[in-house]
Amino acid sequence: MTKDGRPSLITDIRLFAGERYNSAPYLEGQEEAVAYGRRIAWLLNSEGFSLGAFPALYVLFTPLLEPGSVKFTNEGGDWWQRYVYVGVTADFPDAPDKRGIVMRGIADAILATRPDQEGVIRRADAIVREHGDRLRFLLKRRDLAKLVVEISFNIEVSSKPSYLFIGHTDKENGAYTEADPIALGWYMEGFDLLSGIRLQDAVNLTQRPRPAMTSVVKRRG
Repeated sequence: MTKDGRPSLITDIRLFAGERYNSAPYLEGQEEAVAYGRRIAWLLNSEGFSLGAFPALYVLFTPLLEPGSVKFTNEGGDWWQRYVYVGVTADFPDAPDKRGIVMRGIADAILATRPDQEGVIRRADAIVREHGDRLRFLLKRRDLAKLVVEISFNIEVSSKPSYLFIGHTDKENGAYTEADPIALGWYMEGFDLLSGIRLQDAVNLTQRPRPAMTSVVKRRG
């Protein structure tokens, strides 16, 4: 919940595997599924999606539930966490379609929290699946006299750097150009760098197709 009482926007999805939330370790060996969770969280953030008072969704994959079933809970270690259990088979860590199971489980967990937003969630799932690490998350849009400047970032798997992008759209002809991307140690660094970005930081602008881009994302509220 924000300081002025508004519901918090979703900002994080974390994945665990085990029997109980208070003892389960993070899900290992599924970088792409983890990245999918981060991407769909921030895409939903840009759509104004909220879990209520909870900005973070914690998804526990557990063999204690029927495979494919989802259990919405009020459990959580801290105020910002909302836990949802997703049932998997006992051999889940070695399942041949583990990534698909995890990605479907994430979408189903979000749906369990907000069944009234099924259309928004299904659309976000489709966009993230289609564009993956090419999807851009808009940090700032600046409308100038002759061009529109957009600063955005992507979300890569944890073993690769994410990038900050500066794009220009010419108002006269609609041409989109983009500067050399700026490597980030972690995608969240984009929020910290935003205030220091200047027009002259757009180096080697090159015309290219406009990427798929979200509306503005917000770290808080």
